[in-house]
Amino acid sequence: MIIVKGGVTAPRGFLANGVKAGIKESGKKDLALIYSEVQAVCAASFTTNSFSASPVKVSKDHLKSRFHQAIIVNSGNANCANGRDGDKKAALMAGYIAQTMALEPGEVLVASTGIIGRPLPVSRIERAIPSLVSGVSRSGGGAFAEAIMTTDTVRKEFVVKVKIGHSTVTIGGACKGVGMIYPEMKVARHATLLCFITTDADISKKMLEKALSGAVEESFNMISVDGDMSTNDSCMVMANGLAGNRPIRRAGHDYDLFIGGLKYLATELAKMIARDGEGATKLVEIEVSGAASLSDARRAARKISTSNLLKCCIFGEDPNWGRVVAACGSSGIRIDPDRVDVFLGEIKALSNGTIAKGYDKEKARKYFREKDVKIRVSLKLGRHSAVAWTCDFSKEYVEINSEYST
Repeated sequence: MIIVKGGVTAPRGFLANGVKAGIKESGKKDLALIYSEVQAVCAASFTTNSFSASPVKVSKDHLKSRFHQAIIVNSGNANCANGRDGDKKAALMAGYIAQTMALEPGEVLVASTGIIGRPLPVSRIERAIPSLVSGVSRSGGGAFAEAIMTTDTVRKEFVVKVKIGHSTVTIGGACKGVGMIYPEMKVARHATLLCFITTDADISKKMLEKALSGAVEESFNMISVDGDMSTNDSCMVMANGLAGNRPIRRAGHDYDLFIGGLKYLATELAKMIARDGEGATKLVEIEVSGAASLSDARRAARKISTSNLLKCCIFGEDPNWGRVVAACGSSGIRIDPDRVDVFLGEIKALSNGTIAKGYDKEKARKYFREKDVKIRVSLKLGRHSAVAWTCDFSKEYVEINSEYST
């Protein structure tokens, strides 16, 4: 596997663009498009929030199509809680692209991100469609990544290349999200986290769905910024087959190579989101090992990652490992308190349920000053482990979210 620079246009046959449609009051880019020059199979994973946004509903319906060629995304407006009018406007977005690019509406997926409860200014989107479509290019990946941002401070892009047989498969991705981040997405068969992945791999829709489901579970579904699940979370992947690899139609060596690359890319993008969390100053990695089951390991890691008390301690550079123990103990999984170890980086803080001999709090405090903080909990009850990522809670986070809708 090779890591290269780029984003969604790195794989063969993908073009993209991002323009200013006037949705954002800031006047920044807010309308984006990915286009495959040939038909592609698509898989997608969406929020499990019952109050899902209109573009989520429309895209779920459009996934029933056999092939797809475009994804249109707007930022600055979530198009959520707008009733049937929102549903109609989400469908119109797909329709504008379909009409302009000679596609069927069902071949176009839609995503939105921004403030909930404001009518989507679809007329502005319609006016911007000609420039959006005419400007798609192989160099448009950066403009796409910029146009999907809301309160993000940096573009989030990543590319990996994987050798499958005699062919090189490229997987590129772009995502956004820094607030309202606690994804729990499920793959749909037939401020917000949005992720868009493109690949030139030749893979069936069924196997692409399986690969995406596995990748999402170990990456995006293991991050948290604030513990709030968005109404708009969406992760979409398009595969157009232009790499010319042996078609991946079933599980096996080639599939393992592909999903390995997809998981790596998704994990790196997920960590970018956690690192860029609203007001964040530190990236926090939490590993739970020795769990009785994989479900237990994931549940405990996610529970610790959502502890507001722990996140405040990390911002204040206070190595209060008691917050870790309390969060883990409240996760509802099987635990023997007399066997648990806790490590802050390489510093052992808890040993078999009691404070570790020689634990140096000042050394731990110094470690908490670093930009990347790792916490490990060993349960010693089995062989299963899981990793979650989060960030600290800063004063800036409160300021950002107290003014977001103004």
